[in-house]
Amino acid sequence: MVKGAFAAGPVLLLAGVVAMKFGWKGNTGLDWGIALPLWTGAHLAYVVGYLAFGIVLAVFWARARQNARNPGERTLADVLGVAGLVGLIAIQGQMVIDLIVGFRAENRAGMSAISRSIHDLPGFDAFFYGAVPSLQLGAVALLVALLAFRRDVPWWAAGTFVIGAACIGTQVTALMVLGGAALCVALPAMREPTAPRVPAMAA
Repeated sequence: MVKGAFAAGPVLLLAGVVAMKFGWKGNTGLDWGIALPLWTGAHLAYVVGYLAFGIVLAVFWARARQNARNPGERTLADVLGVAGLVGLIAIQGQMVIDLIVGFRAENRAGMSAISRSIHDLPGFDAFFYGAVPSLQLGAVALLVALLAFRRDVPWWAAGTFVIGAACIGTQVTALMVLGGAALCVALPAMREPTAPRVPAMAA
């Protein structure tokens, strides 16, 4: 399952991006009988994809802690790991909320009305739809950079992943697709460590 997450995660995220950007948003006149399954399928791809990235986060977090050569590096790995977990909770919450909104609505206009009522709740929009969800992918990218510094992952793969993650963060359709493709290439190449393990640091 762990090995599969490195391949499935980016592929499912890319599938979700394509379905949402070119299917849902690109075809506002779709019949609801087609639009709702498209919305649902895209969000389910996101849910499973981000869960796979949760596994990737756990693997990179553990490797970064194991490779830490001083307390500062271990603390940095822990901070990034916790930030990534918070981001995972937020992004999964966002996906579940969107799915519920879709199932409750009878059309696109109904979705907008339901969404507005939910987003008006104090702190709700900031946590589930603000910058917090991006912490997951951002934390993974920074852990990748940390592992590359310790030569635990190939530099080319780390650089490709970081650039791809940044492209996804722009929310620009073309860049998001390119970024998703970059993650599909880079992440499987970092599944196994490329450097011998350093001795465990004393707690």
